[in-house]
Amino acid sequence: MAKVKKPQRQKYKDALNSIALVTGCFALCVTVLLNLGDIIIILQTALSTFNFLSFPTTAGFKCLPQHYTTEIISIDPLLIYIQNFVNPQDIEGLLELGENRFIPSEIYQNGQLIRNPYRSSLSAPLPSDDAAVSCVLGRAQGFLGTMLDPSADEMGVPQLVRYTAGQEYNLHHDWLRIPQRAFDGSPRSFNRIASFFVILQDNCTGGETWFPHVRPATSQKWGRAEGRLWWEHEDGGLAFKPVVGNSLFWVNFLSNGTADSRTVHAGLPVTGGLKTAM
Repeated sequence: MAKVKKPQRQKYKDALNSIALVTGCFALCVTVLLNLGDIIIILQTALSTFNFLSFPTTAGFKCLPQHYTTEIISIDPLLIYIQNFVNPQDIEGLLELGENRFIPSEIYQNGQLIRNPYRSSLSAPLPSDDAAVSCVLGRAQGFLGTMLDPSADEMGVPQLVRYTAGQEYNLHHDWLRIPQRAFDGSPRSFNRIASFFVILQDNCTGGETWFPHVRPATSQKWGRAEGRLWWEHEDGGLAFKPVVGNSLFWVNFLSNGTADSRTVHAGLPVTGGLKTAM
């Protein structure tokens, strides 16, 4: 694992304190209509940058039932590890759809989207009505169950994110600071109540997802070892190895409706190869 040394960890903290990070998470995000948010800006940027009709679609894709297993890692905040959340057909369709859409990832700072070395990955917004995307979104909705209010909530803008050697995403949170209107133009606004981070390609070294303030439900007292999917990080919290087909799911808000700062996380630097996620 790319070890986060103390000075580097301080760099994360300093950057987190100085930059308002409210762009999309690595992954598919779930939204609830609240008085926070900025994802509409991301959507508008994506639609103005891309003509989706000029890109390939996953015509002929068949959405198949998927058997996956879950492991509760943390209860408070809730963080669940999902094995086999997507299958090879899903992955092939999503990668084919997104391959020609990648652009440098951005963060939202001082009211505008900018590029910043704080987040050095590539992102590819996807059309939510594509067959492969709809299949995975539907599976996520099924997983959410009653967390998702069909009369009020909506799914976030789906996107892929890609990391190559040296690329990372410093500490950030997925919940949003600034109120934004709902996608339908109504006066309602939304936030990301929960997040999925699904690995589509894992032929890399490094690139772990690190939650410095999340603890396992019971201490496991193990470090990184061959075959481990996750472990207690030497600088605190938990680190998760990127494994193709598997996903992380976590809840971004407390029961009283306020954002949970403990869900801050980082995509640690990829030291070699390539990692792609949704």
